[in-house]
Amino acid sequence: MIARVELDEDFHVHSTFSDGASTLADNVAAARERGLRTLCLVDHVRQDTTWVPEFTAAVAPYRGQPGLRVLAGVEAKILDTAGHLDLPPDLDAGVDLVLVADHRFPAAEGPLHPDDVFSSMKTGSTTAAQAIEDLCRATANAISPARCPRRPLLAHLFSVLPKIGLSESVIPSPILAELAWRIARSGALVEVNEKWACPSPRTVAALAAAGVPLVAGSDSHHCRDIGRYDSVAATVGAVSAGLVRV
Repeated sequence: MIARVELDEDFHVHSTFSDGASTLADNVAAARERGLRTLCLVDHVRQDTTWVPEFTAAVAPYRGQPGLRVLAGVEAKILDTAGHLDLPPDLDAGVDLVLVADHRFPAAEGPLHPDDVFSSMKTGSTTAAQAIEDLCRATANAISPARCPRRPLLAHLFSVLPKIGLSESVIPSPILAELAWRIARSGALVEVNEKWACPSPRTVAALAAAGVPLVAGSDSHHCRDIGRYDSVAATVGAVSAGLVRV
């Protein structure tokens, strides 16, 4: 199995528009210095965020310049198992991608702090199997056209699992295969994330087998980290070397 991930691209770079330490100009300069071909400038949004038009207008001057494709993205958390996203209404036309993220646990009743889910499993009021089923359902629903008004990119897929005391290895193979099929059918991208070292090689192999397009993302909050990949390279290498069983 070959996992095709280009390491001269970075689809997840934050700036001072949200919680990043570097400006858009800093990030573009770093990407050029490192010889990247694609850079997606991304910042966190919520339903009440009002600065998205200002953000896309600030990104616009960097588009169309030779040698570097620059995209604009917004990152929004999944709110519930129905796949609602924490996105502002009437998303600006300058947004190319919506990065769909599991910052909280998307339960039926709304986003829960991971500690609450961990406690529920510890007391037996929630099972690990139910948590995995809910997370996969929420993820698949969030990338549907009804929920996501731009092309979705699943950011740090399954990063919430370790926070609730679970590993990607416990996801049943049929559930993982079904999720991979739904992602492939939706046309969503999936990021192999450097910061959180996820998804796992097993998950990446399942996604690659389903034909899901995979991209690299540093999840950088400082320009020094743009396009620098250790965990991403290790994950892709393990899958391509056939060291993973799905």
